[in-house]
Amino acid sequence: MGSVLERLEAAVGADRDRVGIEPGQTGLTARLRAGELATDSVAFVAGQAARLLGLPDVSVSPRRVGVNFSSYNYLSIDGEPAAAWAPLSGFFPTSDGWVRTHANYPHHALRLRLAFELPDTAGRKEFAAALAGMSAAEAEARAVAADALCVRVRRPEEFAGLIAPAPLLEWDRSGGWSSREADRVPRVLDLSRVIAGPTCTRALALLGADVLRVDPVEPAEIAMQHIDTGAGKRSITLDLGEERGTLEALLAGADVVVLGYRPGSLDRFGLDEQSLRARHPHLVVAALSAYPQGSAWAERRGFDSLVQAASGIAVVEGSAEKPGVLRAQALDHATGYMLAGGICAALAEGSAATMRASLAATAQALIGLGVSEQAEEPLPGAEHSDALAAELETVPSAYGELRRARAIIELPGRSQGPVVPLGSSTPAWL
Repeated sequence: MGSVLERLEAAVGADRDRVGIEPGQTGLTARLRAGELATDSVAFVAGQAARLLGLPDVSVSPRRVGVNFSSYNYLSIDGEPAAAWAPLSGFFPTSDGWVRTHANYPHHALRLRLAFELPDTAGRKEFAAALAGMSAAEAEARAVAADALCVRVRRPEEFAGLIAPAPLLEWDRSGGWSSREADRVPRVLDLSRVIAGPTCTRALALLGADVLRVDPVEPAEIAMQHIDTGAGKRSITLDLGEERGTLEALLAGADVVVLGYRPGSLDRFGLDEQSLRARHPHLVVAALSAYPQGSAWAERRGFDSLVQAASGIAVVEGSAEKPGVLRAQALDHATGYMLAGGICAALAEGSAATMRASLAATAQALIGLGVSEQAEEPLPGAEHSDALAAELETVPSAYGELRRARAIIELPGRSQGPVVPLGSSTPAWL
């Protein structure tokens, strides 16, 4: 099957002659080979960035990769660290197993309480008591019916029987050729949120692309989430129902559109792949989802933590009796960098391609790598971040003094840009 890097390079028809991986470890301690997955995904985008920018070579530091994949753990504003998980997020035991929930956004917490018939004031204790009295399958079914986020913890073989392994990067070149002038800065319309999509577009901004992130006014993005992945981008808010003309003008002038919302959720705005390709055949359309398109769960909502639980990673990292987690949201970050590498490859060859990646395909690839034979020395915790001084930077921002991870790869004459306030930019290309 080959390494993750070899599989990605095969998907775009390129080799690794422009990228070198420095010696060292990522510090992403895990039973599975998460450090290898992380390093290979970054090596892929680094190699394709070198190809796009005409650089002779680019090097990748595993240590820098590990810190970037754990960036939220080290993020702070004026010394105040990013908030931890919300009370209703996490693992919960049921009568016959475990489930994992996600409720970091207020509307997700509301849906969970509704799914389990709990009052708006119910906290973790009340929620745990409700789950303890039912099976994991029943809890998952209730959540799905209420459009809430709760999955049953499964073994890898169970998930493989439910979701067939998908390519790490699907690439359809039938879109023809891009109309972008070779010397013009690529324009990227970012219709994504949380981690995977914004990580992809943050990498493109580092390469010099004009990235314009589009958010709805409500529900608003979590502020620290925006700050963590917003370096170098501009930011606007649009009501897609009322401001279709603005959206279409931006699409007409874009080179790339990144779709990071649940498949089907934006179709009513003409943002499905088929409609986009028909109206704007020049675009590179890059779609991220939790589960592979065409699979039984294709239209389900999902987050990294939930895919870890559903795919079997939680069992491998812990056990069926007590599930565990990866040190970082490695599926989000790795999938984002894989897609960024694919976009670079498409821009380099001038292809108006459609490409797809999913967290579940990345999870199954990680499981397929097997258990690591050698444990890595873990990264220092946030309380000992001074030990990572070479991998972190302190910069001024509109939010205050920002402590963040340095750029994932070092490129000549390029550095991470500032983080602008959400919705503060003009809805037009530079």
